[in-house]
Amino acid sequence: MHSVMVSSDDADDVSQMRLRFAPPDNEAPAAVGVSGVIGRGADTAILLVGISRYTGGLHIDLGIRRRLDPGPDDHLHATFNAGLLVGLELADGRTVVAGYDDWSNLPGADEPVLTHRGGGGGGREWSSTLWLTPAPPPGDLVVVVACPSLGVDESRFTVDAEALRAAAGKAEVLWAREPDQVQHAVRQNPIDVPPGGWFERAFAALRTDEPAD
Repeated sequence: MHSVMVSSDDADDVSQMRLRFAPPDNEAPAAVGVSGVIGRGADTAILLVGISRYTGGLHIDLGIRRRLDPGPDDHLHATFNAGLLVGLELADGRTVVAGYDDWSNLPGADEPVLTHRGGGGGGREWSSTLWLTPAPPPGDLVVVVACPSLGVDESRFTVDAEALRAAAGKAEVLWAREPDQVQHAVRQNPIDVPPGGWFERAFAALRTDEPAD
């Protein structure tokens, strides 16, 4: 999950940045009627569970299914996307890979961005959700996955252009979106630290490292 740090006081800038990380909260999406197995190994399968179409992007739901219970040192316990590579190939030939964007230099408004939205699970069943913005151009969309740690080689799943086109006009804008409120940094109240102990010394050392106002 990403958190967005915005220094601009322009509400429009905040709204545009937010849409790069998450679907719009003033829309009811339309389901794209596709699902299936993208790739599999001997004991693991990676699934396309579903796609939801918004006016400005796609929300993509993936699933991982395991034949056996994972061991205590299994990488999938560490983070929801540990070892799972996900990318998209657009109909115009452009490609984008999830989680490998330079957020300090955000691409232009017409350039694709694929963002991890979250995930989780346990045992033999895991999930991962992603957000693609802007909406892809007309044509087929190819989902590419690989997970070497789970024995799944690079695999592809083509989402048919007609399924994407049929859903494109069905996303419903519920109401005009109100501007985001710009959140400014708030200084925390001092922590009540017991006097004369380790914490008092530790916090005193931290305060000496703070830059002068």
